Amino acid sequence: MRRLLTVSLIFFIAAFAPPAGAAPDKAARAAAERLMTTIGLEKRVDTIVQLYLNFLPAQTPEQQAKAASLRERAPGAGQRFQEAVVNAAVRQYSKPELDALDTYFASGEGQRLLTTAITRAVLSLGQKGQVKAGDILRPDDLPKDNPALMSAAAKYPAFETAAKQELQREFAQEIALITAR
Repeated sequence: MRRLLTVSLIFFIAAFAPPAGAAPDKAARAAAERLMTTIGLEKRVDTIVQLYLNFLPAQTPEQQAKAASLRERAPGAGQRFQEAVVNAAVRQYSKPELDALDTYFASGEGQRLLTTAITRAVLSLGQKGQVKAGDILRPDDLPKDNPALMSAAAKYPAFETAAKQELQREFAQEIALITAR
């Protein structure tokens, strides 16, 4: 279950984190928030967190304490996750790029790509035990006939880095609990 949570977190970080460097503005923030709603990020993360919590081992007092602490921190995890990704997105992407991503992921083709990316992540985890960015969402998967999507795809590596940093900062305590042996 720990691997499923890790894969899911990596997927959402890699897929939707924005590039660093761009000055955030209200229009870009609104576009990033709309994109997160389109992909259902908050709900997806909350669902994964609940699944993870349901399968936490609790045989020893140490495991029970760890599980209790994670359960206390779980409410609002999806919202916190989404906010961290929005922060990264507005640093990396312009409003037109965010709008293009939103339109694409709202389409049937975009939804199929999301499903494909999640499937890649799960299969990669099952086969290799580790997930790399190329196993999840590949920038070249986006349609090449849309200049705004191609611009967003070119910025994707920087977005992924920024999102990882935001999420590590936001979830430092949870990460420490999960990775503690």
